[in-house]
Amino acid sequence: MKNSTSHSPVSKRSLWLKLTLAFLLVALVGVGLVAWLANQVTTTEFRYYTIRGQASDSQELSEQLEEYYAAHGDWSGVAAILGEGHGQGRGAGQGEGRGQLYLAGADGSIVAGATSNELGRQLEQDVLDAGIPIQVNGRTVGTLVFSNAWTGALGYIEQEYLDQVNRAFIWGGLGAIAVALLLGTFLAWRITTPLRKLTHAAERVAAGDLTGRVSISSSDEIGQLASTFNSMADSLSRSDELRRRMTADIAHELRNPISIIRGQVEAIQDGLFPLDAEHLTPIHSETMLLGRLVDDLRTLALAEAGQLPLHKAKVDSISWLKSVVTKFDSLASEKSINLEVNAAPDIPPTVMDADRMEQVLTNLLANALHHTPENGAIVVNAGGKHEFNVQVSDSGPGILPADQPHVFDRFWRGDKSRTRDSGGTGLGLAIARQLVEAHSGRIWVDSVPGTGATFGFSIPTGVNKLS
Repeated sequence: MKNSTSHSPVSKRSLWLKLTLAFLLVALVGVGLVAWLANQVTTTEFRYYTIRGQASDSQELSEQLEEYYAAHGDWSGVAAILGEGHGQGRGAGQGEGRGQLYLAGADGSIVAGATSNELGRQLEQDVLDAGIPIQVNGRTVGTLVFSNAWTGALGYIEQEYLDQVNRAFIWGGLGAIAVALLLGTFLAWRITTPLRKLTHAAERVAAGDLTGRVSISSSDEIGQLASTFNSMADSLSRSDELRRRMTADIAHELRNPISIIRGQVEAIQDGLFPLDAEHLTPIHSETMLLGRLVDDLRTLALAEAGQLPLHKAKVDSISWLKSVVTKFDSLASEKSINLEVNAAPDIPPTVMDADRMEQVLTNLLANALHHTPENGAIVVNAGGKHEFNVQVSDSGPGILPADQPHVFDRFWRGDKSRTRDSGGTGLGLAIARQLVEAHSGRIWVDSVPGTGATFGFSIPTGVNKLS
């Protein structure tokens, strides 16, 4: 039964919504912060620029004040120059952004240009630094200051300009947020679309449909995930096919001996055959065959599960090799096959389960004898220092290139028409591969049709690792 929650719009769009909101939040924070900083810097610098411009325009007035102080020795009556009560008027006439003019004495207190309650007010040093110093004979006797130097007030024109700049920041920020939202939505869609496809394909696999695959359109992490999923689905499909084939092969291998046993027993029961050794022998032979088949299947299952017990010990590699090959001398002589062993003299001892590895080499030699014609040759080569390397080469018909990747599969036969008598059960090489891999080794086949085949295996000597 499919999971109904996997098809809900919320679950399918939740990641898309989260990514979109995340992009929007980042855009809002980023654009807002940049706009605020730009506004602060622009406002501060513009005010400073305005004040300095006012100071430059008032240079003529500062010269008049210098002449006045030089002539009178103090600031008494200076209001006549600034204009009693029209310091504001002078400021207004010079520009809306100047504010009111003030004259501070040498001590920094206001002496003219202000209302009566502001006279004598002590100005701060940063306000005085922004004003125009009045100097006589190299001595600062006063400072001409604009009121917006400390109030921050701007005139209509300057304020209108600053407002336009701020509006430009606002619209630019909104535009940037809109673009970020569109791009974020698009990127979220690009990210979640393949994930939705991957989820759909995974649902198909979970439901038993192993044909589900995901199209790969990128090489990023999502593309790698899709590729890994496809590889997993391919592996599951192959495993399922092997399982089906193994079930069919086991049924086929069991059917023949069971049919023979049943036929013999029924014939004896019906009185067609007498109950004697001659007619019991086929039953016994087929029973033994069934026992070997069951044992092979059990060994293969344990090896594939990594539960096959191995009794490893240090073995003289050359002596072990020759003892196993010698067991086939008589069989080779019966077919007039030349069986030769070439072992390098410096092969070190090998830590292995001698009985299990003998099962591997025996299988390779038996296959070589089976496929090598009369008057042919089988050569066993061995060597290696850190690895015990054994190769069994025959002069048989060889193996087709299309069949070579499958020779170690369960129940595989190159000739599909071969019977069990001519081709065996097809478990020998599969078991050999598992036994070699249980020794952390590898097994392979090289063959050119018409020139024979070479089966080989290599396992680490591992003497130093023996505990």
